[in-house]
Amino acid sequence: STYFAEVNRFGETALLENQAYLPLGFLANSELADLEFTTTGNGFDFQNRLFTAATGVTEDVWHRIGSFRIYGDGVNVFEEDGQGYCKYDSTVNKGDLTYSFTAETDGFVCVQLDLPKRNEFYVSVNGEELYKEKISLQQMLAVKDVKAGDEITLRIVCPNGESSSTTVTAAVLDADVFNQGYQVLNASTWRLTKFRSTRLEGTIDCDRDGLLYTSIPQNGNWHVFVDGQETQTVKVGNCMTAVSLTEGTHTVRFVYRNPGFELGWKISAASAGVFALWIFMTRKDRKRGKSARKPAEN
Repeated sequence: STYFAEVNRFGETALLENQAYLPLGFLANSELADLEFTTTGNGFDFQNRLFTAATGVTEDVWHRIGSFRIYGDGVNVFEEDGQGYCKYDSTVNKGDLTYSFTAETDGFVCVQLDLPKRNEFYVSVNGEELYKEKISLQQMLAVKDVKAGDEITLRIVCPNGESSSTTVTAAVLDADVFNQGYQVLNASTWRLTKFRSTRLEGTIDCDRDGLLYTSIPQNGNWHVFVDGQETQTVKVGNCMTAVSLTEGTHTVRFVYRNPGFELGWKISAASAGVFALWIFMTRKDRKRGKSARKPAEN
């Protein structure tokens, strides 16, 4: 596909390389820190808001496919909202609930699924089955590059007597908008010079003021130093560590300090000191005892 290149294959298993890779840290717009991640709604709509907040590009990067239909084979669909949500009853063992989307533009397609019953499902394009999975969580799945008029089908297998609801949506990625945003994010990246479990260090050439976003979860123990000075961090999505930077070249160091670990080594050090003192005093007492016995022996 456009964004994944096959680099190796073993049987039916392929190893793909991401062609739009971003490293551990990169410069994003400061507005990313203010984005609300807990709002409900369609995942593609949120992805558009996230993309704009991070890049400053205001055009939508995802365009939802509005041409679709939902139908069942051994499954009764009795409620729809026109946005991909439906309620259904399965009347046979392994009945099929099918979503069929017709691509309106060329581009890379993803689907978002919310299947509360964790059903097995199959994904096809123009009748060619691409893969099958059994969903465990709400998720967004990559499909492939398609042309306008291609049919993307998602067939959900429902056991007999199952009554539930599901939401499935599909969208096409706008390649021009995506590439514009990718260039913004890839322009200033954190180049690591040291990488250990509790210490990371590197440099970044910022082409503008912004937010160094990292995919390092912040639990309160990471301390960030910019050009040698400890700097206040912010959480993106109430999870990932980020720090504000000004235009220019900066050295950024992350240091992990666990208060429990520090207390532990201090206690261990103190215990080792007490133990060493005990050994010293014991040996000293033994030497005194030997010295006291020598005159009597003579």
